[in-house]
Amino acid sequence: MRYTTFYTLIGIASGTGAPLGALLIRLATGAVNSAAEIRVHLFYYIYELVGTSLVFGIAGFLAGRRADRLAASQRELRELADHDELTGLANQRAFEERYRRAVGRSFRFGEPLSLLLVDIDSLKTINDRWGHAVGNEALRLVARIVDGEKRADDMAARWGGDEFALLMPGAEASAAQRVAEKILESARTSQFGPAASPVTVTIGIASDVAGSLEHDFFGTADRALYAGKAAGRDTSRASSAARESTSG
Repeated sequence: MRYTTFYTLIGIASGTGAPLGALLIRLATGAVNSAAEIRVHLFYYIYELVGTSLVFGIAGFLAGRRADRLAASQRELRELADHDELTGLANQRAFEERYRRAVGRSFRFGEPLSLLLVDIDSLKTINDRWGHAVGNEALRLVARIVDGEKRADDMAARWGGDEFALLMPGAEASAAQRVAEKILESARTSQFGPAASPVTVTIGIASDVAGSLEHDFFGTADRALYAGKAAGRDTSRASSAARESTSG
């Protein structure tokens, strides 16, 4: 309604100013000679003032309403472009853009940065046993859990088919581990599907600061994730890009 209100007020102001301006011109040019003459034609002046204000106001209202609808459509398109349709989380494109900014900030200010990759355990088995509708229910459930356990400044996204990413600017390894444990516990106590079963996840964590972030941060988190899978799933594993770079 922002543009509707603004354009309506502009229209009314323009509609009011037009007849008043015309009257001033008549007075300046001598077309109207006295206040008595104005009183004689007062009804005409009021009619003109109200009429033009109404016409201009309606025109402004219609223009503003169209502008508001256009702005709402643009916001909706941006929302669709930046979010995953199934889960409502940010999509990979939007996440990568935020990630680049976070890395740049970490370089400039020496701030820590953590990344969690959260993978649903045995999603294929869930799909094969109960169908893709239940599998989608599991995806939406984990999306809500990740989004609910993140901190205010963190960004959660659907990273792949059964994988989610959580970017944690300013978070050291200990903070990232605490969030990972909360996600694991929330998943274990969840219920979904015909059997009201819990859904478990495995989490890979990469944490580092400033200069080390030039290394394969996502690769580090991914390797930690697969280490957790190999250890039996339903767990988290942490690694450091700096340690990997040093040992490599």
